[in-house]
Parts: sequence; structure tokens; C-alpha cells
Amino acid sequence: MKQNKKRIMCVVFTMAVLLLLFTGCKRKADENGSMISEDGRSYGGVIHGEKGEKVSTAFFDITVEDASQYATYQFEDGLYQAQEGNTYLVLKLTIKNTYEKDLPMSITDFVLDFDGKKSEELITGFGNAELKNTDFMDNIFTLKQGESVTKNILFTVADKEQYTLHYTEYYEDEFKGNQFEIAIKPEKK
Repeated sequence: MKQNKKRIMCVVFTMAVLLLLFTGCKRKADENGSMISEDGRSYGGVIHGEKGEKVSTAFFDITVEDASQYATYQFEDGLYQAQEGNTYLVLKLTIKNTYEKDLPMSITDFVLDFDGKKSEELITGFGNAELKNTDFMDNIFTLKQGESVTKNILFTVADKEQYTLHYTEYYEDEFKGNQFEIAIKPEKK
């Protein structure tokens, strides 16, 4: 009888320790909804920012320095009028590589939203390849470790008062990190 009590107590103690271990391992989401993976990478959160504010991702810091809307825009082959209900939106971005390696990047890493993600179409911008203007980002480029670049991206979008620039962290092993949403209220020019 005494032996059975010891076994029962041992089983109860072991179960209590295991229960504490399992509940202690469960991580709670932070204020942005981010969780931490077993290898220490943050994922699943939505980090919000605004024009003029530095937003830090796992790979780089980004700041939307300026946002301007134009009814007409001077392209290499002439002055163009935006279609009715649309506008040319030029964003000036500063991106600084804070990662331990060089970063392969593309202007398509950044997409624009103006209707609260209701639209199925991702709006990507135009860079130096289409515009032949070195004030605009190269469409595909490598940002060296520690390097910073300030360049423009042009979007042709519906004429709205506010937009959201989106970026999602993707790692080389296809791990999806956090999402970043930067609110933009452009100035009409």
C-alpha cells in the first residue's frame, strides 16, 4: 500500500512538472501579434508605422520620407495625364540594411493598398528600369551590409487621400516573418 502511494505521488509529481513545462513553453504574442519561433525569429505580427517614421524590420530600417500625388507626370517620352480617377503617387523611401549580410531586393518587395486589402490586385511600383531616371530605385538591386539608399518608387493608383505601403519579411528558407504597414497621406502637387 505504501509502495502504491509512492508510485501515485511520483506519477502526479511528474505530470505536474510536465504540465508546467508545456504551459511555460507556450509563448504569448506581443502587442503587434508577433510570436517567436524556436530559432528566435519573430513572425505573425503586423507592425504599423506612418510616413516620416523609421520602421525596423528583421533586415532593414525603412522610412517613407515623402509622398506626393500628381495628376500629370513627366516620363522620359513625354508628359502623361493620369486616367480619370487615378493619380501618379511618388514615394521617396530611405532603406538602411541592418542585417548581417548583403540583401537582394526588388521594388516589388513593397506593395501599395488603398482600400483596406479589399482589392485582389497587388499594386507594385515603377523604378529606374521603366522611368530611366536615377532618382528612382533600380527594380532589382543589392543593398550592401550597413548601406543606406534614398530613392523613389512611382505608383499609378486610384486617387485617394490615404494609402498603405506593405512589406512582408521572407527569409531564405521561406520562413514568413512579420508584416509591416506604413500609413501614407500624400501631398497633392
